[in-house]
Amino acid sequence: MKEIVMVPKSRVKKCGSILSDDVGCARRINVRNVTVRDTGGKKGRGVFAARRFLPGEIVVIGLVQRLEKVRTEYTIQMDWNVHAIFEEPAIFSNHSCDPNLAIIPNRFGAYSFIAIREISPNVEVTWDYATSETECVGVSTCLCSAAQCRGTVGGFPKLPRDHPLLTSAFYAPYLQRNPRHLPREIGMLARIVGS
Repeated sequence: MKEIVMVPKSRVKKCGSILSDDVGCARRINVRNVTVRDTGGKKGRGVFAARRFLPGEIVVIGLVQRLEKVRTEYTIQMDWNVHAIFEEPAIFSNHSCDPNLAIIPNRFGAYSFIAIREISPNVEVTWDYATSETECVGVSTCLCSAAQCRGTVGGFPKLPRDHPLLTSAFYAPYLQRNPRHLPREIGMLARIVGS
């Protein structure tokens, strides 16, 4: 796994140009930060950096298009029975077992995607779906080709206990609030990390 620079949440850079809950401004920032294009492989479309990002910078501001009660291959899990379809570009972000992005909750009731290491222009930006999903549907076989690929996308309960995104608490808040619903080992880790 490539080196991940773990940034304390207190050091995550806020978008200074969003002074209020301005969805239009968030969309303009997304257009400036990333492009959506074909990956040239089995993954279909993906999201690519339009500029250089440093660890802690917000790359994509997630915006919810609509909420669903049922998980689909295009939803992102927000709570135990709440799944969201995000607007472009986030809906086209692909999974990687060795991601360059992590999720954090944002003021729009969604997740923003922050750089966890330096990202160069034209590099695909990816995140680990297991950091928000209790299980994944529609995407079972992993296509990330990372050196440490798990082979399947899986869900949060299947993440290795020493996964760097677990130890840094860069995973969905509902999973941090309810560790009793997780396998015993991960539940104990979530209580430790969340304390």
